[in-house]
Amino acid sequence: MKCIIIDDDQFYIDFLKKYCEKLKIEIVDVYQNSVLAFQELDNMPECDVIFLDINMPDISGFDILNNNPRTQVVILSADDSNAVKAFDYNVADYLQKPFPFDRFMRAINRVKENMTKVEETAQPNLVTQKSFPTHEKVIEKNGTVFVNINKKLIKLDVSDVVLVEAKGDYVLIKRANSENLIVHSTLKRIKEKLPEESFLQVHRSFIVNLKKIVDIEESTVVVNRDVVPISRGNRANLLSRLNVVN
Repeated sequence: MKCIIIDDDQFYIDFLKKYCEKLKIEIVDVYQNSVLAFQELDNMPECDVIFLDINMPDISGFDILNNNPRTQVVILSADDSNAVKAFDYNVADYLQKPFPFDRFMRAINRVKENMTKVEETAQPNLVTQKSFPTHEKVIEKNGTVFVNINKKLIKLDVSDVVLVEAKGDYVLIKRANSENLIVHSTLKRIKEKLPEESFLQVHRSFIVNLKKIVDIEESTVVVNRDVVPISRGNRANLLSRLNVVN
């Protein structure tokens, strides 16, 4: 695996170098100057992930994200105040400084998982059943749960939830008709709050709303407008939960 570091703090550059060395990750370039990084974004060496500091002078990490880096990005930040905004850019992970080695390893594993997803998507898709309607019990229209965001309880309409995705120490809740939510929690805890008859974990990082499924292929499922991977062990369970007409 190859990476690029964009951070104005030499301490954390050295910090990352030690972690990368332990995992045999090749550092192909380092930018302490965010302006230079912004200018050279399209001409940077090929890499698998960019470690990007959010809080830099002149040009912030968000300015660089707005310029659409061609590879995965792991955000580095001194606090979690920018987590919600960062995940709107579909970053691979969000690391709050200082972070232990095991947390860094989890971020790398997420990057590797995403690389695998891209490779699988690039392969020819096998033709299978499409546009399956769901069955089982219907969620009550007033079905709600509450999630804790920044010490504030937010009411969540369960029927509006499209999918839930694990994002390191956070969980991304995508909604059909409202803004997405970032919750400091685990997939397991969120799963316990969702009705089993309408939600199913199809991958170790994803829970989907069965009512929002519009398309299924060999290794992916389209939920609303999102393509979600299906693990081999969960595919049969998913199909058994749907009204499939052969």
